[in-house]
Amino acid sequence: MCTRYAVSTVSETRSVKGDRNLFGIVLFILVFTLVTTFSFSTVRAQSSVTVYGILDMGLSYQSASANTARTSLAATNFGLISGGQSANLIGFKGREDLGDGNQVAFVLESAYNLGNGSQPGGLDQRLFNRQAWLGIQNASMGYGRVGRQFNFAYDYIAPLTPFAASDFTRASMGSSFASGGTERLSNTIKFETAAAHGFKFGAGYSFSAEIPSAYRPDTLPPTIEMDRTRKNYDYNYAMDENLRAVTAGLQYKNGPWYATATVDIFMPNAAVADGSYKNVSSWTLGGYYDFSPFKLSAAYGQVRNGWINALQPLAAQTRNISLNVLNNFIVFDQNIAVDSYLLAFTFPTKTAGNVFGAWRLIKPSAHMVESASFNISTQNSLSLGYTYNFTPRTNLYTYVSYTKDYAMIDGLTSFNVAVGLRHVF
Repeated sequence: MCTRYAVSTVSETRSVKGDRNLFGIVLFILVFTLVTTFSFSTVRAQSSVTVYGILDMGLSYQSASANTARTSLAATNFGLISGGQSANLIGFKGREDLGDGNQVAFVLESAYNLGNGSQPGGLDQRLFNRQAWLGIQNASMGYGRVGRQFNFAYDYIAPLTPFAASDFTRASMGSSFASGGTERLSNTIKFETAAAHGFKFGAGYSFSAEIPSAYRPDTLPPTIEMDRTRKNYDYNYAMDENLRAVTAGLQYKNGPWYATATVDIFMPNAAVADGSYKNVSSWTLGGYYDFSPFKLSAAYGQVRNGWINALQPLAAQTRNISLNVLNNFIVFDQNIAVDSYLLAFTFPTKTAGNVFGAWRLIKPSAHMVESASFNISTQNSLSLGYTYNFTPRTNLYTYVSYTKDYAMIDGLTSFNVAVGLRHVF
């Protein structure tokens, strides 16, 4: 941080003789130096910049098999996985006190591949691909931020289960709840109130979410491939010719009770959609009760007119489509209507560990089943995980997940088991 000082000098023509003049100059220099030093020390005490991050590497085995009337396949993968529990990331966060409880705050955060030290590939080559925002915050009022940020479903669903958001890859809640994954919205204004009687409320609007999108025509019979894809990265300041988004959430926390409701709406790019596609909408209700020592969680969600997900392409509707899985993607398709369910538990062990599990279900509507390109069915997933904390910053993790009718493809099963080490700094 740089502090500027405006100093004005006045030349005087008066001639002052003797040691009194020299003493005055020396005294002025001493006082000015003391005041300046004190000012800089005060500023430094009220400001901070922190470097933080996650290093996560594991060993993973994944298998998938299908035995249907149309296809028979079996595939396995085994090897190192970068980010088995959490995404590898490095970030910078800072704040400066403005007085009266107000602060300027910022976050610059980027993901990377710990296996080879590179940024994730695909379409997203941003310097700070996870978060990049600047805002004003006040502990008694809340915050306002502008920039690239997560949606409120990501913020508010995370407390439900360790399998929330994008953690634990295929076992995550984000693979079942459309907007509960890692939705990052660029060019976003986002507000959240401070907690009052246990309640928080937040809302945000993205002028250009910069999310790759695909559009599927409402034709019969439906096509297998998406008609068009677009890498919506060029923000042109036009209201209709950008993929825009609205995100909002309500949170309640009081003692052992926690409850949340979130909604996300994505509006198609008019230059691409030609007015033929409806907004994709997703909402989620969820909560938990902490019985101490164990916690039980539940959630229900819906998505209509498309799919929103960073982790799981909706292969039941489309195939052979390459979209960015880091920055998530949007599929606009009026035939898509999905209900999602979650039941989960977390149980601390006598040692420094936690055992947790989750059941997740994705159910397509009857119309979606009829209009799909091939046979689809309800997806069922069971996951079990364990973490052991060596220190507050370093933990061992392991998890196993089994899914029937993965991605709602009838007859496709998925199995995943992994073990790894994570360090937070």
